[in-house]
Amino acid sequence: MRKNIVSLILVLGLALLLAACQTSGPQKTLNDAAKALTDKNSQAFMAQFDMDAFASHELVNLKEDNSLLNFAGDLGTLFGIGNEMDRWLESAMDLKSQYTRTFTRMVGTGELVAQCTRSQSPDCPWEPQALKKAEVKELGTDAAIARVTTPANMTSWLALRKVGEKWLIVGKAVLEDQAAKFATNTKPILSNTRDAAPAPKAPAAPKQPEPKAETI
Repeated sequence: MRKNIVSLILVLGLALLLAACQTSGPQKTLNDAAKALTDKNSQAFMAQFDMDAFASHELVNLKEDNSLLNFAGDLGTLFGIGNEMDRWLESAMDLKSQYTRTFTRMVGTGELVAQCTRSQSPDCPWEPQALKKAEVKELGTDAAIARVTTPANMTSWLALRKVGEKWLIVGKAVLEDQAAKFATNTKPILSNTRDAAPAPKAPAAPKQPEPKAETI
């Protein structure tokens, strides 16, 4: 009888621990994102993201994966227009605006879920059941990654960071190690740009006239 009571307590304890994991931590963010997708609520979906970090890391993916852009960048440097190309590539703010518009439209219409459900590419993890069943691995107290496998059997990784008291999605990647880099990156490009913004220059002091030589 006593063994049965102990076993029951252990089972209840495990159940409470599992419930706590589902209602807090990185998994809660994924669950909330899944619910927002199901409800076609783009505002609630976007609330699960740190869009500055997400856009910054998507720019990293773009630079590494798009050989055409890399080739164009090499040509730009060769022909003396490298600075212009670099400014365009490093404009994560533009990418942030693009993702914000795309997510807002495609979540609201249900297109995003439909696309990710049938996608044969491992970069479309936005499927409700896949997010709910994600395998979460915490990388310390404020970083985590999640392995997401869609109904089309496509697997990708999401990066999450704890911002204040809330876990937010900060990136996605095809490979686990890349997702881990995104999750542990505390200085994405947009924040670096803000931090590195040059201070306004002080107005130049008026030039003092040179003293005239005395004549004897």
